[in-house]
Order: sequence, then C-alpha cells, then structure tokens
Amino acid sequence: MHFLRICAKNFVPRVTRHLANVPRKPHIVVHPDVQHALQHDHPIVALESTIITHGMPHPENVETALQVEEQVRSNGAVPATIGIIDGSIKVGLTKDELTELARKPQEQVIKCSRRDLPYVVAMRQSGGTTVAATMIVAYQVGIKIFATGGIGGVHREGNVTMDVSADLVELGRTPVAVICSGVKSILDIPRTLEFLETQGVCVATYDSPDGLFPDFYTRDSGCKVPYNLPSAKHAAEMLRAWRKLKLYSGVLIGVPIPSEFAADKTTISAAIQEAHLQAKAQGITGKEVTPFLLAAISRITKGSSLKSNIALIKNNAAVAAQIANALAARHLAIDVGTVGGASNTRLKKPIVVGASILDLSLTVNENKRDMKLDGATYTANAKQAAGGVGRNIAEAIYKLYGDVNLISAIGKDQLGKSLLEMMPAALQRGLVVDKERSTSLCSIIFDKFGDCKLILGNMEIHNSITAECLEAHTQLFAEAPLIVMDSNVSTEAMKGVLQQAQKYKLPVFFEPTDMFIAGKPFTLPRELTQHIRIVKPNKHELMTIVEAITGQKVNYKLDGQLNKSQLLQQTRELLKQIESHFNCIIATLGDHGVLISFRSDAAQDARLLLDLPIATPARPKLPHNVRFYAAPMVPNIINVSGAGDSFCAGFITALLRARTLDECVAAGFVAAERALQSESAVPKTYFRDNEAFESRYKQVLTTLQQQQCI
Repeated sequence: MHFLRICAKNFVPRVTRHLANVPRKPHIVVHPDVQHALQHDHPIVALESTIITHGMPHPENVETALQVEEQVRSNGAVPATIGIIDGSIKVGLTKDELTELARKPQEQVIKCSRRDLPYVVAMRQSGGTTVAATMIVAYQVGIKIFATGGIGGVHREGNVTMDVSADLVELGRTPVAVICSGVKSILDIPRTLEFLETQGVCVATYDSPDGLFPDFYTRDSGCKVPYNLPSAKHAAEMLRAWRKLKLYSGVLIGVPIPSEFAADKTTISAAIQEAHLQAKAQGITGKEVTPFLLAAISRITKGSSLKSNIALIKNNAAVAAQIANALAARHLAIDVGTVGGASNTRLKKPIVVGASILDLSLTVNENKRDMKLDGATYTANAKQAAGGVGRNIAEAIYKLYGDVNLISAIGKDQLGKSLLEMMPAALQRGLVVDKERSTSLCSIIFDKFGDCKLILGNMEIHNSITAECLEAHTQLFAEAPLIVMDSNVSTEAMKGVLQQAQKYKLPVFFEPTDMFIAGKPFTLPRELTQHIRIVKPNKHELMTIVEAITGQKVNYKLDGQLNKSQLLQQTRELLKQIESHFNCIIATLGDHGVLISFRSDAAQDARLLLDLPIATPARPKLPHNVRFYAAPMVPNIINVSGAGDSFCAGFITALLRARTLDECVAAGFVAAERALQSESAVPKTYFRDNEAFESRYKQVLTTLQQQQCI
C-alpha cells in the first residue's frame, strides 16, 4: 500500500469537528501558484486575455494562450494570465477558466481597459484585459513583468481623431515592465514613440544592436530608440535600477519577432492599408478598431499574419520569463549554515526523487461492511487527485519552504496530461516523460465507512528514472542542500541518487513509503547508504529496515494490541539496533505521535542532522538521544491522505531554516494538520506567508515542550 500516504501510517490526531465560515468572494482572486510565487519572490510573468477574447479566432485563441503559458513555464517562471469572469478578476486563469472565457460569444465579453473595470466588476460581467487593464491588476498584486504581443498606440490620423490608446497613458503612470514586439503595425509608430517620451516612459529594444524598434509583424519599424538591451541579464539590471529609482512609470522593451516568422514589409503594409479602408467603409471606431484590423489582415494575408502573431507572442513570453528569472536571481541564494565545519551556501532548492501518481479514489455508497470481490456492481463516488509520495512531498516543500526540484516520471498519455494540470509549474522542470509506459494510476476503493478495502496500482513508470536520467540532472544535485528520496523508485535509481549524494557530499532524507520496500536502499554498499542521514519509517517499515541492516529477523508484533508503554519500549529497542547508521530516525507511531532518535548534539541546532562525516577514532560516533512527541489534537479533519508527506515537508522546511529539533517536529505537525483539514493530499495553501507558518508551529511548540519527553 505504498501508493497511498494515509494518516494511519504516521499519526491520527484526536478529532473535534466544527463548521468553517465561508469567506466572501473578493474582486481579485489570485491563483495559489501565483500567490506562492509572489510570497517567495519567484519569477512571474503576467499575461493579458484580449488575445483570447478579441485578438484571435477560436480555437487558435485557446491553443495560443496555453502555448504562451507553457513558454513561460519552460523558461522557469510562473504564468499569470489575467482575465475577468462574472465580475471576478482572476490572476492566473485555470485551463477551465481560460477555455470558458474563450468560448463566450464576443458580445458577452467586454474588452476591458482602465475605464471599463469598475462597470465590468460591478455588473458581474466577463472581460478580456487589455495592456492597460493587465498592467493595473499586475501592479496591484505585485507582478513586475508582463508579456504581450504588441501595445496600442496613436492611431493613424490620430492627430485628427485624437484616437490614442489608453495603454500609452497607463505606461506613463503604472510601474510594470511590458515585454512586447513593439507597437502594432496598424498604428502610427513615430507618433506613438513621441507620446511615450512625453509620458516619461523608458523605451528600449531587446537584442537589436542598431536600436531598430520592432513593429509587430516585422523587425524594423523604421524608427530607432535610444537604448538596446543585449540580454536578459542587462534587462534585469535596468529594471533593478528602475525599481530603486521609484519612478512610478512603466518600462517598454521591444523584442523583434524571430526572423523566420517576420512578414514581408511590402506585403504586410499593403494588407494594413486595405484593412484600414475596410474599417473606414464599415464605420468601425473606438476600441473595436484594433480587433477588426487584425482579423481583416489575417484574412487578406490568408492566415500568414496570424502565424506571425502567434510566433511573436510566444517568443515575447519566453524572453519575459528569462528577464523575470534574471531579476529574481539575487533572491535564490541562501546560507543554510555551517554543517560539518564547511560553509553550506546553496540555492534554496532541495531535490526530491520519487513517485508521481494520479490517485483515483472510489467511495462505495452502499451501507455494507462485508464487501466481496465477487463481480457485484457497487455504486460509488469517484474523486481524482494528484498523488505519489515524492510528488506530494515536493509540492508541500515548494509551498512551505519556497522552492524545490522534483525528478519523477509520467507517461505521455491522457493520465499524464491530467496529472500535469494538477501540478505547480515548478514541479515540472525535472519530469521524465516516457512515451512507452503509462502514467502511474492508483485506484483506491473505500467502503461507506471510510475503510480502505482494495488498492490497485501500476508502478512500472517509476523504472523510467534511471541512473542516466539522474546524471542528466546533475546540476540540480550540485545546487541542492538536501536530497529527499522515496522508496518507489528502483534500486538502480536509488544507487544513482546516492552516487550523486556521494559526488556532491549531500545528505539524504529517506521516506520508506511501505514496509515491503522500505529496506531496498540498504542492500547497496555502505559507502553509498552512509549518505542517508535521516529516515522516517512507521513502525512496520522500521522493522523492515532493522532486518535489512542487521540481517536478523525481528520477532516483535507492533500492532494495535500493544498499549502505549509497550509500543514505545519495543520501538526504542529497534531504534537502538540501527541508530549508529543515521543521524536521525523519526519513527511514526500511529495516533500516539512520533518517537525520534537523534544525535545528541543536534537538539539545539537541527542542521547537524545533515552532517556527513562518518565517525573515526579521532572523531568518535556521538551518542543518540530518544525523545517522544505526542500527536496534537486536530479539529475539522476532512482527509487523511497525505498528512505524513506534509509532516516531512514541514520538518525539512524548519530544518533548512536552521531551527531546533523541537521546532522541526512542531513544523511537521502543523503542516500535517493543514493536510488533514484539506480535501486534497497537499493543501492549495498551507499558510498565507512564512510568518504565519512560524507563528502557528511555535504555538504547537509550546505545548510540546510542556509534555514530558522520554
């Protein structure tokens, strides 16, 4: 049953239940992935939604929007597409929300600039946000960089009609950096640049040595701007200076369309001229002009302009993500202290190697405890969720600690696509996609009373994590302060992980996962397994590990018939047999709590649990202390899946932040508490910020310290 991390495998706190108040729906709703990135200064790129609602026909609008988001993710940033659905401003549209917005008839969707926002929100309408509206919302939530196709500007004959896009005024008063392919070719570009200068907007080109400003479909508008930024690093340095100066105006960076997608200047100019004549003949005015012209040009050029449009938007998203990464780079390095006498300054990205699984839970409706596997049909409620021990731990670390790298495997199938949609973008950087094997699916059948009756799972995909795959990600190991490994991966993969640990002198946290496979790594040579510094077995997994290390059969019966005193005594005896192999053993004892064996000098500095050097005559092995922590009471339990994985993540987060051992355990308990109160194995959000997390676990710490430790 190693597919499922149920609470009984770790602890089942005493239960009280109450009903939670339902919060009022805010006008701006930030997606949890975006909120997390904001809290931890991760790179984010805002994206507009008028390309979805007014810029392109269906289905190209949906396909392009998803491809643009993927460009942001693949370049290491979090995409935040902004749109309005039924009066609620969404920062980070889900795939379903994006599709819903795209499918609405245009007459039901308002093209929203600054002036339109109050009406659309008040009347609970839906809308696609223009450059101006997207800048406003991005600034309000704290997003610094925004990628789009091209901005609005001064319309042709604007000196007569006074038709000037609100985008230009917004750039003059809202401090967001806009990455685009310049001003749309349908506009008066020289007058637009003059207007931006009057507004005090810093305008630069990107990787255009001659300073030629792009004009959407082509790389050369015929206009030059004063500054060129040759790389993402240079752009980030300019944006840092811009922020320090607090100018409270935007920055515009013009990225030329890739050469292979650039339109012929003569052909596109003729198409634009013809489209303008059509607009004039049909009396098109105001904010309807731009979408009309773009659609007309696409028809006139037989779709070639649409292909150029799609290519430049995707390229801008990639460049924006690279700039966002460069801008955030200074926030990534931290010092987790000195361990073993050496400085241990690394990027704050522990690495997790383990299983990613799509969990399908089926709860039978019939009021029967004697379910039989006799071919009968039972009605049931089905629920699908992202699971897998390694994946769960990685997502929890990502949300609690700030960042993480995950090496895991999925198939190139519909199950894999479903699993990806449920996973934060940061967890997808190190995924192995196997075209031959199926994504791991775990089907869990519960009776009406919540008792697990049967588990079916295919685990072959995890064999796709090979030593070669791990070696290909060697840089991730080189930059990690800690490796977390679950036992679902093959013994060969474990060997590869431990070889990386040996190569970079890294400690390993081992999550045994299941009693039948808990002993797998301990069949490997001692020079490799010595890097496993912390293990977290339940009582049955502990016996398996003792048998694997000592080679002797354990005859204890650690079952429900033992009282607490007997259980603790037998567990202490088991810990004694293997404590010399580890710096810390966290033995989880069901609803009683956890019994921890740890090296005696680590109580006040838990980082010493990551110490790697093995005992020598000059440096004898330090004795271990054993301490028991009772499981705290948890109100309003909703779901018992994933609590143990959250405990791991909470413990590791506090450990890497140089907390005491007691604080690490308290952090583990409160993370598990949040998982128990969530419908999913890993909550959408644990705490609003780090301060709230620390405040909560320090409350629990006070209770733990009042209890007598063994």
